[in-house]
Parts: sequence; C-alpha cells; structure tokens
Amino acid sequence: MLRVYCAGPLFNAAERSEMDSIAATLEAASLTTFLPHRDGLEFAKLKPELEKLGASVEEAAHILDRAIFSLDTYQLLRRCDAVVANLNGRVADEGTVVEASLAWHAGKPLVLFKADARSMLSGSDNPMLTGLGGFEVVDQLAALPQAILDAVARDRARRVEETLESGEEIASLREQGGELSTLAKTLYSTFKKR
Repeated sequence: MLRVYCAGPLFNAAERSEMDSIAATLEAASLTTFLPHRDGLEFAKLKPELEKLGASVEEAAHILDRAIFSLDTYQLLRRCDAVVANLNGRVADEGTVVEASLAWHAGKPLVLFKADARSMLSGSDNPMLTGLGGFEVVDQLAALPQAILDAVARDRARRVEETLESGEEIASLREQGGELSTLAKTLYSTFKKR
C-alpha cells in the first residue's frame, strides 16, 4: 500500500483542517498517509516534558527542532513512497517548500496541490516551486489520489539530470552573449509543450 507524506502549512486550525481533508481524501482511496501534526511530534506537548527533565526553555526548543526535522525528513525520504505538497496561500509555506525540494531531489513522486487562486506572481506561482512538480498543479482535492498514482507510475530516474543538462545549455548560450532570438529559439524547441 502506498504511503504518502502530506506536506503543508499547519500553523492554525484552518490549515490543519485542510491538511486533515487532504489526508482523508487519500486514505479514502486506500492510500496511507503521514500527516506531521497528527503522526509526528507535537512541540507544545513535548516541550514541557523536556523542561521537566531539566532542559532550559531554549534547550527544549532546540531539541524539539532537531527531533521534528529528523522525524519528518526520515518519514519523507525513507518511509513514504510519494509526497503531496499543499501550496495554498499567496505563497507556499516555507517548510512545504523544503519538503517538496527534498522529494524532488530524492526522486520521490511529488504532486503539487493548490486550490487557491492567490499567488505572488500575478496568477502564477514561483517556477522554482512549480518546476518541482513538473509544472503540473492539481487544483481539485478529489483528483489527488489519481495524481499520486500517476506520479508513482512516471519515470523519474533522470529528472534531476535532465534539468541540469537544460540549465547547462541555457547558461552556455547566455555566456556566449548571442542574440536573444537564438536563445528564444532554443528555449522554444527545448520547453514547448509536447
């Protein structure tokens, strides 16, 4: 059974509720999930326990920061088969961006979800983020399970290397200082939708 890491903002009741809905949708489709605020470590509950053991306020916070980073990274990279990243909001939550980046670089299937029209760049999200999901963003909660299955089925073996090769070609053209039209032709032939 596929296990999906659910990345997204968790800093208020509405955000946690939205993440609960994402996990519930995936679980209803027979996928298992890791939801950090449900299945991970709760800072507010563990901090007083560490302080009871003699940790200072700062030391307890430091211990929990390291523990949360370690647990969530382990779950994402070792225990989960795929990642869904909730990008809702004007800009994506910074922790979600890190989790999506880890997934992309590790070759994990990654699905970007955004049902929110707000964005930082006049209707578009930052291409450094959407590129992690192959410039595909799922905007319907009900479509997430199939998008995860599709992402798992896709060949991702050369994803990072292909991106670096394209970047190298573009950098070379830029460094040669050629005509803009030559650069545009290269970009068009390399990246036009197939």
